[in-house]
Amino acid sequence: MNPDYLNQLINDHAVIEKALVLLEKQAKRGDEMNLQIGRALIDIIYEFGEKCHNQREEQIYFPFLLEHGLPPQGPVAIMLQEHQSERDYIEKIKLMFDEFEKEKKLPDEFQSLVEAYTDLTKNHIWKENDILYPMGRRIISEEDGEHLMKEFLKLEKETIGEGGFLRFQTLVNSLEKQAEGRIDLLASIPTSTLTNILDSLPIELSFVDKDDRVLYFNKVDEEKIFTRSLSVVGRLVQQCHPQKSVHLVNQILKEMKAGNREKATFWLNFNEMFVHISYFAVRDTQGNYEGCVEVVQDIKPYRDLGGEKRLLDME
Repeated sequence: MNPDYLNQLINDHAVIEKALVLLEKQAKRGDEMNLQIGRALIDIIYEFGEKCHNQREEQIYFPFLLEHGLPPQGPVAIMLQEHQSERDYIEKIKLMFDEFEKEKKLPDEFQSLVEAYTDLTKNHIWKENDILYPMGRRIISEEDGEHLMKEFLKLEKETIGEGGFLRFQTLVNSLEKQAEGRIDLLASIPTSTLTNILDSLPIELSFVDKDDRVLYFNKVDEEKIFTRSLSVVGRLVQQCHPQKSVHLVNQILKEMKAGNREKATFWLNFNEMFVHISYFAVRDTQGNYEGCVEVVQDIKPYRDLGGEKRLLDME
């Protein structure tokens, strides 16, 4: 039997559960809660959990189970009741967020409300994963499973847009980093889109890791100020510079690793361009050195600017 439709439902649950855990952590912070993160989490739970996942079940999966013999007053009826209870809790939490934003103080019952909601939803997910879905598996054929998956994807596209599951999954993963005090919004961008963003910038970027090895450069298929080929990836950066400048490269990296330098800049005339070169230390949230970014740009066009420009033209 094709298990894809069940994998989809269970994967939906994984995203929702992660958002619930993060919401619980925020609730425990009381008035120190990050309201922006709290709202983002409840929006994810509603926009993805209610509009997409619950509707996969209510509009497609549950009716299919009833048509194939499950009793109307059995597990499906209980799941529908719990869906409504979840909606009621979400509305109450949203109202409390509004009160917190206005009064700068959470209602006394906020934490207990969130705990009741997350307990309900976690138990609901367990019932579906461990009881209802195995029951359904026994009556759903491989052909039926393929049909359900097609309908799930169609509904996803209609409710949250094509690829919506992956967007919400990566967004929750980025919000998980709130425990570090840092939100990784880039995690919500597909790698292909991030690559296109970096390639669209009028600068040449390359990244050297903490072991001095080149791991990335942008504009792979474009003409560059300083020629680079894919063969440099994985090589020591010292092997990618003229011998006469290797001592400078080593000095910059040594000082960055020691925490004595955050950036280094140079500029020079090169092939009718005025090239500006910068090196920036990359560190994690604890200040540990992760590598160095090199930024190269022809700034001659900017040096020639004068006056002001406030109108849009065709560029």
